[in-house]
Amino acid sequence: MNKNFLNDIISKLKTKGCDEADVFYCESNNKNCSSRLGKIEKKENSYTKEIGVRAIINKRQAIISSTNFDKKNIDRIVDKVFEMAKVVPKNEYCGLANTYEVKKVDSSELSKLKLLDKKNIPMKKIVEKVIELEQAALDNKKIINSEGAEISVSKDKYILLGSNGLSLEFEKTNNSFIVAVLAGNNESMERHYDYKSKINFDELGNFTKIGKDVAKNAVKKINSRKVKTCKCDVIFDKKVSSSLLSNLFNAANAPTIIKGSSFLKKKLGQQIFNKKINIIDNPLMVGQTRSKLIDCEGIQSQRKYLVKDGNLEFFFNSLNSAKQIEQIPTGHASRSVSSLPGPSYSNLYMENGKEKINKVISSLKKGFLVTELMGSSINYSSGDYSRGASGFWIENGQITYPVSEVTIAGNLNDIFKNLIVCNDLEFNFGVNAPSCLVENLTLGGK
Repeated sequence: MNKNFLNDIISKLKTKGCDEADVFYCESNNKNCSSRLGKIEKKENSYTKEIGVRAIINKRQAIISSTNFDKKNIDRIVDKVFEMAKVVPKNEYCGLANTYEVKKVDSSELSKLKLLDKKNIPMKKIVEKVIELEQAALDNKKIINSEGAEISVSKDKYILLGSNGLSLEFEKTNNSFIVAVLAGNNESMERHYDYKSKINFDELGNFTKIGKDVAKNAVKKINSRKVKTCKCDVIFDKKVSSSLLSNLFNAANAPTIIKGSSFLKKKLGQQIFNKKINIIDNPLMVGQTRSKLIDCEGIQSQRKYLVKDGNLEFFFNSLNSAKQIEQIPTGHASRSVSSLPGPSYSNLYMENGKEKINKVISSLKKGFLVTELMGSSINYSSGDYSRGASGFWIENGQITYPVSEVTIAGNLNDIFKNLIVCNDLEFNFGVNAPSCLVENLTLGGK
């Protein structure tokens, strides 16, 4: 895509009478392959491109997206978005960043983030690896069925231009897999899965080992039991503990604060975790899937403590929401081609604690190790928390038997305050956390 073509769109909108305008272009090359029970179910190679045009007139804004780049269609979009922006309801907080707020970014700076896997992964290799991944699980004789395996490889190019001088162009790759199988016998059937997302394909791991581990963990769940409703200590395994950070993000999100529907609305600067807890959002991490130098509004990205020494430090915001809560923009605006900017995290993670997971398990007289969460019933106004779960019962410091069909219940205020962090942090997604112990939660069972 020629940037001059995109700049022409902005020029046309300004000539027509727009106060401000921006254009967002995205093109995507995707390779996707899935298998089930050893047979290839899907093999796709696709290319898409899309453009989003936003016009702002007198504190009114409109956006239109399209996949049709014909000149006549683009001209129609320019005319239509201009007319729409004149009649939609006013939003006193909308608008682009001031020119002086926009951080200039060059390609050499972006390259240091290493967002691009330079290797071309052929479809033949993807097919081989997806078969390898699932077959390694199916080789376990106690695996009786499979939900399949899937590997996706994508390379995306983005161009974002604004009438305020915003100019951002970059490419990034994303490689991911998911595999899920069922283990069982005449009395019990249990599911286990694994998934991961990385910039570089080679960082996804050894697919044979991954498949074997998924099968082994599914087998461990066979003959799961129900437990009586009780109060007990709960360990969130590192594969599910990140969900607690997702809950924190949702509660510390400016739009939620503006609506008055967050239990954190009056807790900025206050202690919400114990003093040993630090939670960081770091968009500047090298080689991570959500790294960036600026957000989609041109505001400079920076490493920030969301929680420092247990204290809540900021609310995630965009330009629009920052004005409403009277805070400085945090550089967390995100958008798609067809959507307006809104707050999002970059690489959000909880720092390691000092405790080894095995030591924490051995310290519990009675407890529950959560390895999978299902469903969600969370009231962000009150903090009330309830989620379906499965995992393993702990008795006298030992993992004793698998448990399914239980509900974990508590309140996020208490969960955050009582969190004890282990030291097994891994970076596999946009949100990551070590295993965490929460004392005295309600376990709803039979």
